[in-house]
Parts: sequence; C-alpha cells; structure tokens
Amino acid sequence: MLEVCPSGTVSSMVSPLTHILAGGLAGCVIAGRLAEADPKLTILIIEQGPNSYEVPEVVHPGLYPRNLFPNSKYTLFWQGNESPQLAGRKPIVPSGGTLGGGSAINWMVYTRGQRSDFDSWKAEGWSADELYPFLKKVRQSTSVLCCGDVGC
Repeated sequence: MLEVCPSGTVSSMVSPLTHILAGGLAGCVIAGRLAEADPKLTILIIEQGPNSYEVPEVVHPGLYPRNLFPNSKYTLFWQGNESPQLAGRKPIVPSGGTLGGGSAINWMVYTRGQRSDFDSWKAEGWSADELYPFLKKVRQSTSVLCCGDVGC
C-alpha cells in the first residue's frame, strides 16, 4: 500500500512492516517498485516540505520559475561558502523541498555527466565506458528527439 498522509498522522501508519523512504525522486521510485513487488507492504514516504500534488508550479513546466522566488514553499535555498572564484560571494543553491525533491522543481532537465567526471571516480564498474550502455538506454527511453551517439 502506498499512500500520502497528512501531517500528524504518521504514528498511525507505522508498523513493524513499514518501510520509510525519503521523498525525493529516487525514494519515490523505490517506494513504487516495492509496492509493485509486494502489495501487502506499508510504505511511508517522508519529505521535509509540503505535499506538491497538483501544485501548478510543480506540475506545469512553464511555471517552474516561480520555484526560484525567495518565498517559494517548495524550494530550499542553501548558501554555499564564500569563494574567491566568485569574487568573495557565497553561492545560493536551490534544491527541492517538497515531495519529489529536486526533480519537482528542476525544469524537467536531464544532463548527462562528462566522460571525465565518471572516469575521475576511479571506481570499478563506474567508468564512462562501463556506464555508457546504461546512459544510452536512459536517453533512448526518454527522448523523442535523439541526436545519435554523441548527442542528447
């Protein structure tokens, strides 16, 4: 069973069979997969922000800029450290503060990492060449407009 519960009702759902997951995109995907695999499970998704179900600035990409307004209820604004590369300024980094996490406010943009990023990890199974088949699969399943092996 996968359900969204209002604030203050969490304790009524918790049981020994409950799985508690963070409410970002990965947590939501895992919750959905668990619910499909075993419909008897009780799954509780916790997110620190409000429920964004049917909220226009989350549902309609044209309204996503509203998530960058300082008074957004669905965005957390983290302040970075002062940096000489930024002339002593502190960067502001917006992140998702609602069900769906950053994916709820990120303009529906997908950017694949550079080969050098993956290779710099120096981790077995995570090189650019080893990851490429999976990255290509994601591109093919999500993109209608595809630019061959070098694009998208």
